[in-house]
Amino acid sequence: MPLEEFIIWTYCFIEEEVIAFLTSQGEPIRKRGFAPKLTDAEVITMEVIGEFIGKDNDKAIWHY
Repeated sequence: MPLEEFIIWTYCFIEEEVIAFLTSQGEPIRKRGFAPKLTDAEVITMEVIGEFIGKDNDKAIWHY
């Protein structure tokens, strides 16, 4: 599987799990403040894929 497809598959999987987790909690995690520019699933996907490809810190992941 090409890396791009793996990233998309990983995002879709994480998005489903985040939605399932948040609906099981019954109330939103964030109640106040500004809306974030990235969703929780997007951030988690970036971290998971970054670790998978060997980027071990946030700066390296961001540069990728």
